[in-house]
Amino acid sequence: MHRRTSALLRLLATVALFAASLGTAWAHAALTKSSPGNREVLAKSPANIHLQFNEKVEAKFSTVSIEDAKGQKLALPAPTASPDDAYGLDVAVPAILADGRYTVKYRVLSQDGHVIERSFAFTLKTATSESAAPTTP
Repeated sequence: MHRRTSALLRLLATVALFAASLGTAWAHAALTKSSPGNREVLAKSPANIHLQFNEKVEAKFSTVSIEDAKGQKLALPAPTASPDDAYGLDVAVPAILADGRYTVKYRVLSQDGHVIERSFAFTLKTATSESAAPTTP
């Protein structure tokens, strides 16, 4: 009986270790925060895009793009590792964006070697676009 209990305990310990290792292996980088944020409405054009993940990502193997509502890609430089955030990427937005909806698409290499591709949108609606709209009394 003692041998069976001992063997069963070893088996349970092995299964528990295996299950714990699967959880680590299946964890991929996930976006935890961004600036601009998902569905955020901005009053002025962003100077840069900041993406923060739950783990480090490889900046040199990552891409970030911005598309306007017509699907036109804007020219952006390559993303860089954020100097202020070990889990962050930054990309400069070199031009002033026109009012409208934009989609940020990112493709990053996760620390565990998996490639993650996702997107989110933001809207730019400056005060000048509101003042240019006709008003009725």
